[in-house]
Amino acid sequence: MSFLDLLRPKWQHHDPKVRFAAIKKLDDMEQLTNIAKHDPSEKVAMEAVSMIDDGSLLEKIVMDSLYDDVALDALKKITHEASIFLIVVNAKKLAIRNAAIERIHQQQFLVEILKSCRCLSTCISATERISDMDLLKELNITGSHHPQIRMAIKDRITKLSKNNPPKVQSV
Repeated sequence: MSFLDLLRPKWQHHDPKVRFAAIKKLDDMEQLTNIAKHDPSEKVAMEAVSMIDDGSLLEKIVMDSLYDDVALDALKKITHEASIFLIVVNAKKLAIRNAAIERIHQQQFLVEILKSCRCLSTCISATERISDMDLLKELNITGSHHPQIRMAIKDRITKLSKNNPPKVQSV
């Protein structure tokens, strides 16, 4: 134990086991958020995430965590789809965007991802999740997307058309 460890709070101790035990007694959510984002021990950071339920704080952890697994744990706890949408559009790491896009169900959010995200693979993932044929047709007509995204939109329209052929009305 260093002399500094005697002077600072236990959650700042050099030993991760001491920090792990100490954060269980913390109730300052901002401090727990900082620990979840920046602690040098992934185990300590994960424990801090387990103690946080505030969506906006969890969103900060997802965006800024040192560890992908910590960010993914925080992402699992976020319930508001609008927050998840912002993560898809703004996260720096592809693994985080991919995990977040799997949690998007609202078709309009998927369309907005196509319009605002600059990552080709994220846009293609969004395209594959759109099931509203009218939205896809509109995107196909109005979209000034990357050629691969236009192709993915057309492929999605074709796939959905095969799965749901138009109903013939009898006269």
